[in-house]
Amino acid sequence: MAIKITCPHCKRGMLVPEQMAGKTGRCKACKQVLTVPELTANAATQAEAPSREVPPPPAADVEAEAAALFADEPKPVEAPVDTRQVDLNCPYCDEAIHFPIDLAGKRAPCPECKQIIKVPELVKKDPKDWRKVEARGPTGARLPDAPALEGAWGSARAAAVGKQTLVQAGVIPEKELPRTTWQKLRWPVLGVALLFFLGGTGWMGSRWWSQRALGRLLDEAYAYSASADAKPVERAALELQAAQYCLNPKTESPAKNANEHFGKAFAALRSETKSKERDALLIDLATAEVDLGGSKEEADRERAIPWDKTQPALEAALREIGDGEARLLALRAVASRLLARGQTDRIVPMVHRVYAANDADKAAALAVVAFAFLKGNENTKAEKSAADALALYDNKSPPPLRAEVVALAETLQIKKVPKVEKSDEDKANAHIGKVEGLARRGEWDAARKLASGDAFGEAARFRAQLGLAAAAVDAQNPDAVDLETAMKTAEARAAAKPELSWQVYRLILLALRTAMPEERIEALADKIGDVALRGRAQLAVFRARLEKAKQPVEDTAADNIDDKSSAHLLAALDLARHNTRYGSNYAAVIQAWPLPRKAFGALGTARGLQDREK
Repeated sequence: MAIKITCPHCKRGMLVPEQMAGKTGRCKACKQVLTVPELTANAATQAEAPSREVPPPPAADVEAEAAALFADEPKPVEAPVDTRQVDLNCPYCDEAIHFPIDLAGKRAPCPECKQIIKVPELVKKDPKDWRKVEARGPTGARLPDAPALEGAWGSARAAAVGKQTLVQAGVIPEKELPRTTWQKLRWPVLGVALLFFLGGTGWMGSRWWSQRALGRLLDEAYAYSASADAKPVERAALELQAAQYCLNPKTESPAKNANEHFGKAFAALRSETKSKERDALLIDLATAEVDLGGSKEEADRERAIPWDKTQPALEAALREIGDGEARLLALRAVASRLLARGQTDRIVPMVHRVYAANDADKAAALAVVAFAFLKGNENTKAEKSAADALALYDNKSPPPLRAEVVALAETLQIKKVPKVEKSDEDKANAHIGKVEGLARRGEWDAARKLASGDAFGEAARFRAQLGLAAAAVDAQNPDAVDLETAMKTAEARAAAKPELSWQVYRLILLALRTAMPEERIEALADKIGDVALRGRAQLAVFRARLEKAKQPVEDTAADNIDDKSSAHLLAALDLARHNTRYGSNYAAVIQAWPLPRKAFGALGTARGLQDREK
């Protein structure tokens, strides 16, 4: 008989043989040790009572049953191993391979090529059943329960053309969605952006390369200027051009650097003996220094030097000019520039400081600036300057008469004209001044008749014709007869006289302001007696030609300028500047030039690169 007990640990009920009563064993479920309780009297009686319905069980090994009862779970019976295989060819190496059935539908490596492949499932093959007939018809026939194809014709109903067929045939227009703004502008915007990028990159690269080339050229020019091989006039010419290069607003500290170069140019010229070459460079220096002056606001931004500091340097350059005619020529140019800059009040005080003595030179200078005032419609200032000039002749010992003073008095019709002395020079100057004064008053016939006289010599006649031509050019007289007359006189004999070199040089500058052929002007320049002014006149003609040329010129264009003057070096500079400005790679050309021409060409190339950026 079995005893029903409950495990005190896991509360699981179980049946054990009655022979295990009072013994210990392990729970079949939780494996904990437990003690089978003793049988009670009722339970023993019940166990001993024979059963009528069930025969007594056969005798069994009680210990074995108890051990089996309390033992671990019996090991499951292993299922038979499925030895079927999945056969296939590797899709990579095409090798025939076999996989166990348990890998069907999974991924496994090929035993040959080691590539991971998918093992296919085994196709389940059911035995054929003759009662199951495949419902199919002839090839291409539609099955009864299959949906009809769109647009297909049949006999059961009227045929209808499908929508897709009508769209493809173009009967029904296909609606296109409107394009967005970005879709419309995408490619143009991207194209423009690409062009800007490429252009900006090219511009930055070109600018970087130009700046490097510019630095090398300037260093080459400055190195020669600082060397012992440079003559004072060569050093002055280089420093003057370097100052004008620095005056460009795009350079760093333009006013400070330009002022430094002007100072070096002035120092070099002061160390040179007086000559027409030196005076010509001092005229260039004084004229260029006007561009250095500026207002306080410009000075604060280092774009200019205050006028109060510029004017002393300007006056020093004028004062250093040795020849009287050269100084008057410089004064005309400086006064004209000061008028253009609105600095009219500085002109007369400048004259009084440059000409310290109350002599004929000061009277002529005051007359010259008075004509500049008249040209700039500053009539009141012109009359004041004329009064200052005539006041110098009120003392007991008046200075010699000058033609400029007589011309001014005749132009303004001032009754108080200086008294003509008996000297031939005073008489000649009175004659020359009266011719120019009549012309500036518009009395051309009277002025021409008076200028044709030869009572005071050939030189006086040429000077009278020069004054008449100057009045005609300033008045923009379309009749070139007066300039033609002066040109013929100069071509005949006057140009060859060294004492008239400055007057002939002035005539050439006047002729370049008209439509006179440059070949004729150049021919006159070649006849000037003084070497320095001959080169200067040739340089003026060369610069006028470059101004009209809008493309590079030949390298030999400046060869006709006299190489015994500094003008041929300045011409080389202008040639390199012009050809560089119009795109020529002149930096390579000047490398073959000898010094000092190479140094001037380097600075000219630098100025040409600067002009190109403008």
